[in-house]
Amino acid sequence: MSSWASSGKLPKASVTLSATTDLLPDHEAPMKTIKRVLVGLTTFIAVGLLTVAYLVSTPAQKVTSPEDVFGFSNANRPAVDLPELERYVARDGSRLAYRFYDSPAEQLLVFVHGSSYHSAAYHRLAVALSRAGVAKVYLPNLRGHYMSGRRRGDVDYIGQLEDDVADLIALARGHGQTGKVMIGGHSSGGGFAIRFAGGEHGHLASGYLLLAPVIPTAPSVRGGDAGGWANLNQNRLYGLLALNAFGIEGFNGLSIIEFNKPEQFWDGTETLAYSYRLNTSYHPRFDFAADIRAMGNDVVVVVGEDDEAVDGAVLRNLIIDNAPLAKVAILPNVNHFGVFSDPSSLSAIQTLLAPN
Repeated sequence: MSSWASSGKLPKASVTLSATTDLLPDHEAPMKTIKRVLVGLTTFIAVGLLTVAYLVSTPAQKVTSPEDVFGFSNANRPAVDLPELERYVARDGSRLAYRFYDSPAEQLLVFVHGSSYHSAAYHRLAVALSRAGVAKVYLPNLRGHYMSGRRRGDVDYIGQLEDDVADLIALARGHGQTGKVMIGGHSSGGGFAIRFAGGEHGHLASGYLLLAPVIPTAPSVRGGDAGGWANLNQNRLYGLLALNAFGIEGFNGLSIIEFNKPEQFWDGTETLAYSYRLNTSYHPRFDFAADIRAMGNDVVVVVGEDDEAVDGAVLRNLIIDNAPLAKVAILPNVNHFGVFSDPSSLSAIQTLLAPN
């Protein structure tokens, strides 16, 4: 035994055994890698959720000095002989409001109001078109607006406004009105008409009348905020877009946009803020060009040269690029409200809608 120690052979064997052991595979390495991946993924998800929560909870930046963007001081003239609001029952049982203007014309025009207000603003337009024999005119108060739906500024799901308009068309058909249907709208209502064309009910319409249509993501919208009219909560929008991308829709009732109407011009019937789902339902889809193409060729677009919210020249190019046979008119000395009320605009619309 002492000779083994003095010869140095025993330490050498120990060193060899140790080196061999170091070369053996580490069976815990895959688990360590998995743990690191899980920790990184959990951290990423946690940071993402916190970021989304922050974005969704961010309040909108308030307009500290509201401006009369569209000239409400000159536009608040009470309508004469305004028809009473009628009601129809939508597919969910809700009673929704509309006004009807009869005409000897066979054609039907369902014309949608712009953001924040309701059908009363378009009385002069409806009278002019119905009396000229252009169309029987329906002016709905969209769900979420004055006297329509359960909650002001909100709907139940994205796309409900299209369902509601389809139900209004069904009402007209039920009254024996068999003429072709045009969907029209002013401002955001014009954007809605474009959306309707690209949706599941687009086959119900044969033509479109767009007055200064607002397409929020298009370059035709002045300043990206319709000339200062729309106050969008962009942080909340981004957060809700992220949640909806993962199918999380429980926060879609949160307010996403407010409108810059000075308080002295309020009359109590306006709707000054929209939820995410109402605002989304009101405008063309992100691929707005596809919705424009879906309108076909029976399209009339009218915009004023002095429009505060929409750049007419840019809009014309956008429409013609996607609907080459559309009739587009840019009217001199006409602004955003004048396009549905000025005598020159009403005359131009009648001419453009007249049968060839």
